[in-house]
Amino acid sequence: MFKTILVHVDQSSHAPARTRYAAALAHAHHAHLLGAAMSGVSRTMFPRGYTPRPGTLEASYFDPLAQNARRALARFEAIATEMRVPHEARFVCDRADDGLAQLARFADLVVLSQHDPDEALPDAAVHLPDYVILNSARPVLVLPRADTAPGVASAALVAWDGDKEAARALTAALPLLCRASAVTIAAFTGPDAGAAELESQRADLLRFLGHHGVTPHMLVRDPHRDPAHDLLDLAAERHCGLLVMGCFGHSKLRELCLEGVSRAVLADARIPLLLAH
Repeated sequence: MFKTILVHVDQSSHAPARTRYAAALAHAHHAHLLGAAMSGVSRTMFPRGYTPRPGTLEASYFDPLAQNARRALARFEAIATEMRVPHEARFVCDRADDGLAQLARFADLVVLSQHDPDEALPDAAVHLPDYVILNSARPVLVLPRADTAPGVASAALVAWDGDKEAARALTAALPLLCRASAVTIAAFTGPDAGAAELESQRADLLRFLGHHGVTPHMLVRDPHRDPAHDLLDLAAERHCGLLVMGCFGHSKLRELCLEGVSRAVLADARIPLLLAH
């Protein structure tokens, strides 16, 4: 179950809806809500925290960044207080990507917003959700740009290919799947898993979920378009409000790039995604 939920706090237009969604989750799961706002400056510059002397050139540059973060935290606190969830507002001296990935180690779930080109920073090397998914030790719930409002438990779709990433995502999503109105397991055949192999996993998969009180419907299908958009089309067809899937990344030096299916789903989804790496 979720006992600590970490939500990204900033001054974007999506932050209030993101906070409300995370607060509703915290309320439903009796969890503590941790709202973290970042200074936007790598912690390597301020390893002991943000303490520039007033009136210095350093302060003239970094003070406005810190003030923006604290204003965002004040808005977070107002929403969390209004929604009556136990919460903590945390100012973190770091970039958003590394800061969230580090803090995620001490949470059960991270809540972010989908990358929005209209609000993207021009100097950002990678999209924030991609980086946090690949570099944190926890599942990430990515909310769509449409700012989905929290509501009653809806149907959920789980992408399954038998790999360890899919298993991690499935296990991470159990607190949400237990509350879903319906759960569908979607297994698309491919070069690494044929219909017979996927069917052979059906009994164990259904038994595992049944022990957690989840009774899913499992579909094994051949892909029609491509796996990413087949998943999104199926989610729309079955009126799902959540898509669960494992993610793969590419980079020998450092995990920075999601592979094609994960990246396409993350870019085009219009419903919340629970992703695990």
